[in-house]
Amino acid sequence: MTLSNNMNKFEELKRNRYIKKMHSNAIAMFTRQIDLREGCLKMEYFYDQIEHISSLEGIDIDIFKEFSLKTSFFPLPKEREVYNQEYLTALDARLSTIEEQYRDRVLQKCGELVSKLQYIKTIV
Repeated sequence: MTLSNNMNKFEELKRNRYIKKMHSNAIAMFTRQIDLREGCLKMEYFYDQIEHISSLEGIDIDIFKEFSLKTSFFPLPKEREVYNQEYLTALDARLSTIEEQYRDRVLQKCGELVSKLQYIKTIV
């Protein structure tokens, strides 16, 4: 992963900070410390922030975007308290089916990112 020569020091530091967050988020998703949907949304955000500064070569997050699109209708865990329990039960059954279809591919991508972004731990 090479950095563009057009970045100033501030941009480089900011970009590296987002890469570190992306790496940590991948670990949290892989170890199931974070909800899959929340993790995918965070992954998209971090990726967009990095790409805004300078392209992140060799990394694609298409599986996260696809999963987020398929599950965008469902409330996130922190939003669930405002919904009727019966409604949530019906939603959970549908969501579970979608998560089963995507979980392995999303977690595989997380493992790939953990490995590819490991270098960021050596950057101050």
